Amino acid sequence: MAYGKIVVGTDGSETALVAERVAARLARLSQGQLVLVSAYADAGGREAAERVVEEAAGRAGKVGVQAVPRAIEGEPAAAIVEFADSEEGELVVVGDVGMGQARRLRLGGVPDRISHEAPCDLLIVRTEKAVAGDPNAVPGTYESVLIATDGSPTANHAAQVGAELAVMVGAGVTLVHVGDELLGRIVLRDTAERLGDPDLPIRMLTGSPGRAIAELAAADGHDLVVVGNRGMSGARRVLGSVPNSVSHEATCDVLIVQTVGRTLSDLGPGEGAIVREGGRKVAAYRDESGELTALSPKCKHLGCTVGWNQGARTWDCPCHGSRYDAYGKVIQGPAQQDLDPIGH
Repeated sequence: MAYGKIVVGTDGSETALVAERVAARLARLSQGQLVLVSAYADAGGREAAERVVEEAAGRAGKVGVQAVPRAIEGEPAAAIVEFADSEEGELVVVGDVGMGQARRLRLGGVPDRISHEAPCDLLIVRTEKAVAGDPNAVPGTYESVLIATDGSPTANHAAQVGAELAVMVGAGVTLVHVGDELLGRIVLRDTAERLGDPDLPIRMLTGSPGRAIAELAAADGHDLVVVGNRGMSGARRVLGSVPNSVSHEATCDVLIVQTVGRTLSDLGPGEGAIVREGGRKVAAYRDESGELTALSPKCKHLGCTVGWNQGARTWDCPCHGSRYDAYGKVIQGPAQQDLDPIGH
């Protein structure tokens, strides 16, 4: 996934330095902008915060990444979220310790609060091994990415982002579904085909989804887990949600992809997605010239919700295999009619 603007929060601590290194590596691979942010509580802390980000920018420069240092006033979690939102950050990177506090990610800590309010994708970096000097810990060097999916449109988007990131960093991908085995096989096969590789390794699990995914990641040696953010924020925030459980229980890095609340304006050229517009779901596609097509996401066969296939640039129905082109024209049955257009 090529992130155009990556925001990393830092206070100059050892754990923050680990997050900085990961953010710098991703910025270099994405050829995107790296913004280093340090928050201060009052005017008396501004000088120290400015020194922290200037030093961080110097470290980034040594690995070939030009970074923008920004000292911002406010409580760290709220300030970073507000900055990423106002500056249109596409990825926020944080270490798993509370910005200088000697504790792992937990309720109330800075990374945890950011995870529930982030306006964009969030990467939580596990820092313990690198800080301890483990020679095998190379922050941000991912070899095996585990992508969790339940087959929903939001999960499909998270899977696409995770797969693109894996390609960028040269990592392998494994797909996992927690729940009914028969349904899981259908979901995972469909997801693999959407990602353009029907032979991707798959795993099916039972039990508590968040815990099962975290345990699998540890057992099989995955170094990054990718989940969507459904259930993480707003009035529907669910502390027992899958992404929340994974963010707390996984021992490897966790990428929480912004999937809920996407709008038409979030779509880039050549991208399609199920988005929310005016309180309803819309199957939207923006072509390379910027022209937008908005469609009903309901398949014309039996009304299942279609999903975007980025590889083929088609709308695919997971229920019975109907397929439509990016503009809603039916190209494969059993559906016989085109998707309904929606005014926008």
